[in-house]
Amino acid sequence: MKKILFALFILPTLMLAQHKISGTFTPAASYKAAILYKLNPSNNEYISNADIVNGQFELDLDATLKPGMYRIVYALPQEQYNFNFIYNNEDVVFNYDQQKGVSFLTSKENQILNKYKSDMFAIKSKINSFYGQPNQDESEYMDCIAELTAVQDQAEKESKGMIANHFIVAEKPYIPTTFEDAPTYFNNFKKHYFKPINFSDPVLQNSSFLMDSAMSYVFIFVDKDDKNTSYKNNIDDVVRVTSKEKVIQKSILEVLWTQFKERQNEEVANYIASKYLQKLLDPVKDEMLITDMKAFQNTAIGATAPDFSWPSKVGSTKLSQLSGKDFYIVTFWSSTCSHCLAELPVLKAYLKDKPNIQVLAIGLEDERPNWENTIKNYTEFTQIYGHGKWDNPIPIAYGVSGTPSFFVLDKNKKIIAKPDDVEKLKAFLDTKL
Repeated sequence: MKKILFALFILPTLMLAQHKISGTFTPAASYKAAILYKLNPSNNEYISNADIVNGQFELDLDATLKPGMYRIVYALPQEQYNFNFIYNNEDVVFNYDQQKGVSFLTSKENQILNKYKSDMFAIKSKINSFYGQPNQDESEYMDCIAELTAVQDQAEKESKGMIANHFIVAEKPYIPTTFEDAPTYFNNFKKHYFKPINFSDPVLQNSSFLMDSAMSYVFIFVDKDDKNTSYKNNIDDVVRVTSKEKVIQKSILEVLWTQFKERQNEEVANYIASKYLQKLLDPVKDEMLITDMKAFQNTAIGATAPDFSWPSKVGSTKLSQLSGKDFYIVTFWSSTCSHCLAELPVLKAYLKDKPNIQVLAIGLEDERPNWENTIKNYTEFTQIYGHGKWDNPIPIAYGVSGTPSFFVLDKNKKIIAKPDDVEKLKAFLDTKL
């Protein structure tokens, strides 16, 4: 009797089929390892990894692994070298070609979704080409629309009941019923962009689809003559359609803020922060992001530079107390930074005959001796020892994440430029002197 009960206990486990993910990468020599992640609304969950040997790898999946959207990372940086796929209790076998991308040899889910994307891309390209023709045949246009409709309907039918169906339905494009000229089509395409997307769908939430869709909307529908107004209006639209899903909304706004920050678009980045993102952040969980946002806002062009002090002959001196110069350069550097040691001599030579400019050189250091030895060559600069390196409060206040970094201030200590390197610093000052 005990043996029978034991057999009944383990039977469900044995019936759970174990599946595999395997693939071939071309060219083989370019790839060394594959890492598998499961996509979630706010993070990517590490699952497993395997070496790529002679262009091939294989991963055995745990029988309890949940269906959903997954990601294979095959090189660094991870954000660039990856592709997503569906796992739904079936083997997934693919070929990845550096030139052609990914194709699936097995997995009905992925084959249907990939074919749908490929067919849609071809038809949309055909429509774009049509609008580029000087003489437009309306019957040709309606043939394209009929083809667009047929592909959408067929893909929805084939994927019914599958995970892939969620994405195919959400990607449904705007389909005109009559001929439309290019401006009308473009406006309607934007107007209907979010209508098929259900931001509350858990399948879409556990993928990159919602993020990708929002990014595309913000950056595609832009008036080239007034980009920032377009960006802000588009961001407003994204906030509106994600109003019931604050976790998704927060994730999208964080990525948007980072994108505009990296592009040095202070106007839009600070618009996102002040109007929306700050209200969604948790003071404890998001402390680092809050600090970064505050520093970016406080060091915007036109803002008064964050004040700081340092030991001097009079005891202590503050940036705000300095006077008598037309310009001040706040530069962050390190005695262990090769780029800094290459650029500081250039800055020193450039400022040789410019007594109306004062340099405040903040050395971000872990140890003092090497810094003291290096600054002997730069006695013209006001040298400030930034003990603790990145934990020092001065670089934190300025949002500095790399060295060398430069901030140019006018006589009133307002930030007037943030050049990327010493050559751009020189070029900017040449326009002012």
